[in-house]
Amino acid sequence: MKILIGTDIGPPYIGGGEEYVINLGRTLVKMGHEVHWLTSKILNTKELENYEGIKIHRVKIPFKNRYHFPGRQFFFATSIVPGVRLAKQMDVVQMNTLVAAPFGWLIPKLARKPSVMFAHELFGPDLWQKIGQNLFEQTIYPVMESIMAHTPYDHYICPSNYSKKTLINYGSDSKKITVIPHGLNFKLFNPKKDRINFRKKFHLEGCKIFGYAGRLKLKKTTQSKNLQGLLESVLHVVKQVPNAKLVFQGLGYEDLEPLVRKMNLQDYVVWLGEKYGKDFSFNSHFYKMCDVVVCAAVSEGFDFMLANASACGTPVVATNCGAHPDRIINGRNGLLTGTRPEEIAEGIVKILKNDRLAKRFVKEGVKYSKQFTWKKSAEKHLEVYEILVKK
Repeated sequence: MKILIGTDIGPPYIGGGEEYVINLGRTLVKMGHEVHWLTSKILNTKELENYEGIKIHRVKIPFKNRYHFPGRQFFFATSIVPGVRLAKQMDVVQMNTLVAAPFGWLIPKLARKPSVMFAHELFGPDLWQKIGQNLFEQTIYPVMESIMAHTPYDHYICPSNYSKKTLINYGSDSKKITVIPHGLNFKLFNPKKDRINFRKKFHLEGCKIFGYAGRLKLKKTTQSKNLQGLLESVLHVVKQVPNAKLVFQGLGYEDLEPLVRKMNLQDYVVWLGEKYGKDFSFNSHFYKMCDVVVCAAVSEGFDFMLANASACGTPVVATNCGAHPDRIINGRNGLLTGTRPEEIAEGIVKILKNDRLAKRFVKEGVKYSKQFTWKKSAEKHLEVYEILVKK
């Protein structure tokens, strides 16, 4: 089968959405299928590239030196003509949220090919009112999400029941939605993989570490990660565990650093630096360094961080929001908490002060994570594609 996947951004930029396309794509390629990836041509990239068996086709966008904004916002316009030309050679076309999907249906429609939209999560107007940092985000983004939920795609795929619910809340037909969880990269994330001694490198021996890995900026959709709430939980934690430290891995710490200073948390918060933020492969070592991995997000479509940390054998704590209940069975492989800083801190402290509980979460977390394989995910995707092609 020939499959075309469209996203507004791609390698070398790799976030959660791009990680999904890479892992799904290379798994489908290993299964004997042909996968093409339509995306934006950002700085220092080639128009055509073979990426782990996936054939990447990059289309030109304006402001490519500012591809985060506004460059990638033009992908929907510049991708239509080359996208249709490419789609005519495919069996099925899949477009991904947020920028590619609202008008991406035009490509398979004009090429007369079956279409799928992958919806990681839609925040909804109420949440955008809370996390939107300006009038544009609070008003335009909900409109874009509503458009996506009512676009004429033949089918929708979501990574969690929560994601499906966000589509239905906008009025999508539940019969056209299939939930397919992501898989995990067990070669990279497993309890036996050699670890780099980050504790020694960053002088953290003797510390109790609770960590977070991901984008650290406080803008746009990253606002949903509630990193300010996580920072506010620190003082509650160190009152009960004085040698505890919050350790960050990821890019964008320049947004958080002023808050750390304002809250006088310099002695309790550590950032590993830009070098490690750029290298995704270090995440497994980071997770193993931590005594617990924490996600304070108020919305989440899947949460690779929690799933990968569990696969590495690290206990996890997360707010009882979004897809977190899909990743954590409360009291079995981790803890679910409320969204207030003191509630998040309570979950962290409970694990840091109870070695027996932590060991149980380690064992159950590794066991539970094994159900999430990319082979299973790819097979479920193919089932959807094949049904659409037959129709």
